[in-house]
Amino acid sequence: MKKIYKGIVERDIIRLNEKTGLPLGTQAIVTLKTMNGEEQDAIKERQIKLLKKGFYLGKKFYSKREDLYAG
Repeated sequence: MKKIYKGIVERDIIRLNEKTGLPLGTQAIVTLKTMNGEEQDAIKERQIKLLKKGFYLGKKFYSKREDLYAG
C-alpha cells in the first residue's frame, strides 16, 4: 500500500494530519520531503486554477453552480 500523508516533525516524532487506519505496530518506510512556502503557494495556485476551470459533468460544461439551474 502506498499513500501520501502530510504531517509535522516534532524532534524525532512525526505527527500526521490524518489517521492512517493501520494496526498498531505496523512497520513502514518513511520518505521525507520538506516543503517551503513557494512550493506550497504553487500547489495552492494550481489547485485554485483547476477549481475555477469547472467540472465536466456529462454533455454540458458547467463553470458555475447557477448554470445547473438555468432554463
